[in-house]
Amino acid sequence: MTTIPAYDAEAVATLRDLDRQRLLGHLRDQRPDSEALEERVAPARDEPPATAPAPGPTVAVFHRASVLKQLRLVGLGDEVDESGPSSSASSDEQGRVERLRALLHEEPLRRLVVADDGTRDRLTRLREECPGFVEVIALVERAAALSAMAGTGIAIPPLLLVGPPGLGKTHFSRRLAVALGVEQHAHSCATNSDAQALFVGHPPTWRGARMGVVTEAMLGGETGNPLIVLDEIDKFVTHSTEKPYNSLLAVLEPENACALVDEYLRIPFDLSRCLIIATANDLDALPSYIQDRFLVVTIAPPDGAMLRAIASRIAAEIIAVHGDAFASPDDAVVARLATTNPRGIRRLVTLALGFAAEAGRRYLVTADIGAAEAILLGGMEGARRPIGFVRPKRKGEGERE
Repeated sequence: MTTIPAYDAEAVATLRDLDRQRLLGHLRDQRPDSEALEERVAPARDEPPATAPAPGPTVAVFHRASVLKQLRLVGLGDEVDESGPSSSASSDEQGRVERLRALLHEEPLRRLVVADDGTRDRLTRLREECPGFVEVIALVERAAALSAMAGTGIAIPPLLLVGPPGLGKTHFSRRLAVALGVEQHAHSCATNSDAQALFVGHPPTWRGARMGVVTEAMLGGETGNPLIVLDEIDKFVTHSTEKPYNSLLAVLEPENACALVDEYLRIPFDLSRCLIIATANDLDALPSYIQDRFLVVTIAPPDGAMLRAIASRIAAEIIAVHGDAFASPDDAVVARLATTNPRGIRRLVTLALGFAAEAGRRYLVTADIGAAEAILLGGMEGARRPIGFVRPKRKGEGERE
């Protein structure tokens, strides 16, 4: 367990006391029984202080004053800091009340990740790993340099990476989080069936209401500037009556994101420091008001030496999973692999290793790649043919039966 220096612990305790005094002063002006409330909210003096964020810049992702306000609105008086069911709240509100009570004992401050020399080194390695994304990496490197110089949290504008499928946009987004040393919350928009639940949650009156996925992730995380990946944002289609992209507006605008209200808890969260990256195959599928709020970066398909370098790296990664069973591929094999996109290269290597093993070889040859290509092409052709034992009807047969 990390030990907090005495002067840091004292500073944290002082900040907490000031925050508590401001809060109680505000409440004292609004209700006569504030003295009793102060006894319930203030921690016992002999209790050890709660774990505080590491020294450095922080951000309060929520405020206790908002939590207390919601608890008062549901009619809690002396029960604010008690456990168990609330006699004042309705049965539909019980789950929400318990979540609000839990927030009273949670530290609202989250550490902001600041770039350092290690960040710069990791971004340099990311250039080698993802050469097709050097334009994006250059932008992030400048943001990291600013963070390191000023001692502030890493910050980048919302980015939208656009390009055909198979280029590794999702892979790059995940690797970028590792390079920056920030937490990552990835969400697939193509499989999401409830846009509102993703960002702002549901009103408590809804059946099965819950917090927003993003706001809940912020509470469970340790940093205030995580990377939020919105994968395949152009496929963000949910209920027929819902406009899923509208829920993105508050997240993409810093002025609104600093006080984004979770519909379930009805308290504001500060998501303005989050790093947001979205991926898409078709830019035209996005509304213009969403495009305008992103910095759009077009990712071109790699070719030539760049694609061969990517093929060599992917092959090395897959071969490494099998220990020292296979040798590194030679130039001829790499050149044969570099005829498709990164996703296809990964599939070819995986299948080709099976052919090499079947032949008793510990190295790949171009014939293995050719055999793997035949399987992939055969699968694509088979998808166009009907399967099963029922002969497809010709046009007009159904009417004669």
